[in-house]
Amino acid sequence: MKIQHIVFDWDGTLADTYPVISAAYDYTFDKLGLPRIPYDEVKRLTSTLQNKDTLGYIFGDRKPEASEAYYEFITAHHAANLEAMPGAREVLEFCRNAGIKSYLITNKKTLYVAEEIKKVGFDGLFDKVIAAGEYAEDKPHPIATHAVFGGNLPPADTILVLGDGQADYNVARTYDHDGQKACCIIYDPKHKYGGDQPDYTVTNLKDVINILKSGI
Repeated sequence: MKIQHIVFDWDGTLADTYPVISAAYDYTFDKLGLPRIPYDEVKRLTSTLQNKDTLGYIFGDRKPEASEAYYEFITAHHAANLEAMPGAREVLEFCRNAGIKSYLITNKKTLYVAEEIKKVGFDGLFDKVIAAGEYAEDKPHPIATHAVFGGNLPPADTILVLGDGQADYNVARTYDHDGQKACCIIYDPKHKYGGDQPDYTVTNLKDVINILKSGI
């Protein structure tokens, strides 16, 4: 096994947060008196954007109102019924037992992701967590993605990125250097991913363990 570092996504990959995020967008559209957009479309539109840009992209010059409404809902509900994705704990524990370093890079703000990690019982399973707003740029910008390694990148072929969207594929590409490429696995249980082709696509997170065992 040559993978020594795994960079995880949070929303929709390790944690089942999309029901709350979708409801938060519905609440925001309603609060602003605007027609709702299905969350799958919202995700498609914003899948390559940093956290600071997403609400502006959707709501334009009404971003301040939208931000107030969105975070009002998120603050009240984000961890209420939160559960880990099936197989997420098994993957994280496999990494810990195998000596693979686990990192989390999310475009969710520090306060929220810290509460959610605690809620699902993943405390202590990440070597480093990078959340939105902690650096001048957010995921998938290299300023954020390289921060997990302190700016000193290991060989690209020792890095695996596991996520569920185009932004995660883009994260993997920020690690490519010296003729080597980082590996990317997209978790796509509902067969909705439509971005660039990753190295692997899985519908069950436990399949990631088998891929790692195969010696990639």
